[in-house]
Amino acid sequence: MIQVGCEELITAADEAQMEHERGVREMEVRERAEAWAAIEAAHGPLHGPLGWWYSAYDSMGWKD
Repeated sequence: MIQVGCEELITAADEAQMEHERGVREMEVRERAEAWAAIEAAHGPLHGPLGWWYSAYDSMGWKD
């Protein structure tokens, strides 16, 4: 039996589709961030009752 890697099975059309989907995802993330920034600009920082607690951990990663 011949072993075939994933890279060998991806066609140019598959690559183009993946690149397009990545672009769409990035655009959606950018639009959500811009919308959130506009809302916060109009209403000030929006945090729930535990916002102060979570903000201390925003820059931390998961620990095993």
